[in-house]
Amino acid sequence: MSSSFTRPGSASHVARSSWSNPSSRISSAKHYSGNTCPYCHHPVTMNEGSGAAFQASLHKLFPGAYGLEEFVFLTKQTLVAEGFYPHVNTFVCLGLCRDEITNPFELAVEAMWGQAFICGSLGGMLFCGKTGFSAAHHHAPEAGYFVYYCFTHIAIDHEGSVGSVYRSRSGMKEKTTACGALAAFTAEIASNKLNLNFDEDDIEMSMLKKHIITQTGLSTDATNAPDLFKVTMAAYKTITMDLERHVRSDSEKFKDRKYALFTGVQIHGPNGTDYCWIGKASLLRKGILLPLVIASDIEPLSSTGPSNPTSH
Repeated sequence: MSSSFTRPGSASHVARSSWSNPSSRISSAKHYSGNTCPYCHHPVTMNEGSGAAFQASLHKLFPGAYGLEEFVFLTKQTLVAEGFYPHVNTFVCLGLCRDEITNPFELAVEAMWGQAFICGSLGGMLFCGKTGFSAAHHHAPEAGYFVYYCFTHIAIDHEGSVGSVYRSRSGMKEKTTACGALAAFTAEIASNKLNLNFDEDDIEMSMLKKHIITQTGLSTDATNAPDLFKVTMAAYKTITMDLERHVRSDSEKFKDRKYALFTGVQIHGPNGTDYCWIGKASLLRKGILLPLVIASDIEPLSSTGPSNPTSH
């Protein structure tokens, strides 16, 4: 299992490095004084270097990606300025894939904001529907504050191979895929064996394929088959559209609520590292969806990346 975050104070609480130099993003420690995290002030251990091949793939595909803990910290800093206070007036909702290697994201968010309502499924798709979103929105007052982190995921190994990850903590020695569901979808298209029939024994996967194609127009032509990166981006766009639709519906009933929406891609790197690429950050209040600028006291891998994922 890939893991880059444990609750503060544990032996494996991981430190990230200087963000001004991509090649030293893991191996250096310019932001750290001794062995103490500058945010939670607990002991940290440094990860080994992730390698040039990984860094090259990460920089090419996900410019501007942040380390997982920095991402969660910066979003919290951004939202405090908007009146969102952890453990005081804010309810957090998480939409992640069921894969166990997404767990560091859940731990990071809950350590910062408190217990989360889980609304994700395979690939991070939001299939909890109107009933699920309604349930979440009934867990806070009418003038409540909501934060949504809804992310699909992908892996990049030390060789720079996209979709490849080692799950050494479960005893596996060979490479596996992430996201497995999206990789299977990609393979179906490429082999010209795409099955869009509804399977009651495989509900989420059946819905995932059909829904992504319907929402984004993803190519299903085997002669022009999308790769895993393109399928992942299509999943991200679908998640974003679904989230905004459901939250807008709630905001029509509760005019005084505030909603912060973060969507993107969680990237699993080598040596148990995790990164977050922010595709879209928005603040919804009084029915108006506005861009949300993330606090920038930590420099991301690249400041030249696209602000809108549709440019990929």
